[in-house]
Amino acid sequence: MIFPVLKLEDIVQVDDQTRLDARKSYTTPDEASVTLIEIEPDTALGFLDITSQQFLDYQYSTDGDKSVSLRITTDGAPETLTKTLTITTAVDDKLFSSDEELTSHEPDILEYVKPGRNSFLNIHRNAQDRILTWLDEHRINDIDGNRLTKDAIVDIEEVNDWSKFMVLRLIFEGLSNSVEDLFSNKAQMYRELEAIARNRSQIRLDKNGDGDIDPTAYDLRSFGLVRK
Repeated sequence: MIFPVLKLEDIVQVDDQTRLDARKSYTTPDEASVTLIEIEPDTALGFLDITSQQFLDYQYSTDGDKSVSLRITTDGAPETLTKTLTITTAVDDKLFSSDEELTSHEPDILEYVKPGRNSFLNIHRNAQDRILTWLDEHRINDIDGNRLTKDAIVDIEEVNDWSKFMVLRLIFEGLSNSVEDLFSNKAQMYRELEAIARNRSQIRLDKNGDGDIDPTAYDLRSFGLVRK
């Protein structure tokens, strides 16, 4: 039997490089040898031969859901697996920080982008999710008591430093392989700056989604309300 395994990111921005990875695919011992591995980045784009490297690095020029198909052939009928990859625009992604802001602190930081990517946008997106989770854990929710969405953050500048230093911390934590190494020290430095940035933050929200700033703002130093 043939078992196609296709690893995709959940969300990718338009024109951001991503890896469509089939390297974890496998066959049972009684199956004939694999003769062809192909990936189609989206419906009607056509299959590309990736037999040698077993992955395809790709970027999409338009947003929307893309149907990514992996096809593996041995000596008979091929086995095909299709998964959906969501491509978003920078405006809809609404990330709280950018790679350009990272390089103002670490000029060579882009050298550490992992293979198959050309940016740290995935980590900026991770930081965005962690910030929204932190707010939820501290009971800063929307008007119905639900977890805030990114659109509830009216002014991104209010969480920009928090996000930026979190991204730098996450990058260096991922690079570190020892408690005492340089990357570990940098991660600790940015962890401290992240905490300072968060504690300085005052967030104005649109909790009911009407597009207007609510009349109260959250002072994260005390998790209290600042009346305007």
